[in-house]
Amino acid sequence: MRLITFPGQGTPIAIPVLKSVIRNKSKEFQNVLERNGKGSDDLLQYVLQNPSSPGSIAVCSKLYYDLYRSSVREDSGQEILLGHSLGELTCLSANSLFSLRDLFDIANYRNELMVRCTEKYLHAHRISRSSLFEMWALSSPRATDLPQEVKQLLSSLPIQTVSIANANSVKQCVVTGLVEDLESLRTELHLRFPLLRITELTNPFNIPFHNSAVLGPAHGQLYEYIWQILKKNHTNTFTELESPIIANLDGQISTLVHHALERFVKCSSNTVQFTMCYNTINEDLKGQLEESVSMGPGAVIYNLIRRNCPDLKNYEYSSLTTIEKYNDDHEIKT
Repeated sequence: MRLITFPGQGTPIAIPVLKSVIRNKSKEFQNVLERNGKGSDDLLQYVLQNPSSPGSIAVCSKLYYDLYRSSVREDSGQEILLGHSLGELTCLSANSLFSLRDLFDIANYRNELMVRCTEKYLHAHRISRSSLFEMWALSSPRATDLPQEVKQLLSSLPIQTVSIANANSVKQCVVTGLVEDLESLRTELHLRFPLLRITELTNPFNIPFHNSAVLGPAHGQLYEYIWQILKKNHTNTFTELESPIIANLDGQISTLVHHALERFVKCSSNTVQFTMCYNTINEDLKGQLEESVSMGPGAVIYNLIRRNCPDLKNYEYSSLTTIEKYNDDHEIKT
């Protein structure tokens, strides 16, 4: 069995890298676009012109997956899917529940909902709408469980807006919060965690990602939006997933469509528990999974899986070089 992973919204698209893949795999890529139906060429052009759009990132990742699927044998074995945050939506798309255009629309709608929820939160708490939410990646080589330790620290302090967005590993997590609240934490973090490294991430949409207090109200609207798309596609009656999904919400494996959908929606405003996903891979699926293939864009999830799932043979599938390496190792002729 093979693990397939998809990146999240924070993963930028390197346009020269993508163009190189399109140029050198032109026949295969054109076939992928044709299989995705009318308008796929227009979507690709949008991606190339708007690489930071959530819809672009999701579409780009799905196109990499479709390119990969076009090269593997039908009898190549079962896949289990894992996406990081927005990448979990791509997992649903990879299960043939909706089209490439639907994936684009849902990704952008989810982002719009989060922006609206953030604006309503600022207004309700009488915080200036010009206030900025920042994202910090925290890493500490000496931590035994950094996400849990940071969570305990936050619960002991009178800070309202800071929360853990991603528990990416026992030594790395991402926190979000208003700039002033995060800055008030800086000294305390360095005192509490030796050799702590803080990397300030870009946050162009000013969203406190995975903060339930701010984004929780989006649940109902996001679920209903996706459900209407499933009804339009007549896939609302599907019960079982073609490929199971390891959920960010709790690391559990979803085999049913409604479980996967509910977990994705809930995790859109709750911490991404990637450490729990590693536990599932390393313990529950031990001996069943042989390798992982991390779809582009970027290598962020590839590096997380490589470092935290040592029993797997890990492949990156995000550039011409990495695609050719995967094909060569699997004797795929292109």
